[in-house]
Amino acid sequence: MIETTQDTRSASPDLEEERASDNPLGPIRDLTSMRMIAFFVLLRKGAVLAQRRHFDLTEIEWRIMTHVGEFAPLSLNGLAELLLRDRGQLSRAVKSMVERGLLTRERKPGGPEIEIDLAPAGRTLHARMVELVIARDAMLMDGIAAEDSDTLRRILDVMIERAEELLAREMRHLSP
Repeated sequence: MIETTQDTRSASPDLEEERASDNPLGPIRDLTSMRMIAFFVLLRKGAVLAQRRHFDLTEIEWRIMTHVGEFAPLSLNGLAELLLRDRGQLSRAVKSMVERGLLTRERKPGGPEIEIDLAPAGRTLHARMVELVIARDAMLMDGIAAEDSDTLRRILDVMIERAEELLAREMRHLSP
């Protein structure tokens, strides 16, 4: 059962209703995007705890493992672009993961760039990580009708596409 809690910062339900009526859009926390962010934050917090407990990985190490597992081989620049992270931070994490036998780093033939891939121990760990993600997803979707699940996926696909358009629009503003 999912419980919700009332915002304890409100003085009273009447004040809350008055605030909502002053804002024709309603409280910002009721916006779909804000609810999705709250959902994401809960997923992320739970995932970080599970990553540490099951695999002894930090959040950045988890993200490196998932992206290298899906897109390898990757250059450090490619990994930084995928993760939207600083190369220096990633370089330190990758070096540590190479030392622990999870990743490999090899010079790309004919160039100065290094390719990052999963080491054999990293492949084994990645497979276990995928199993955990599938189990957590199944738990989240448990009891949701197949037709509702299909509808949710279609809606998310549309929203992701629109979010990509918004991102592209913002990126154009960064260009000189």
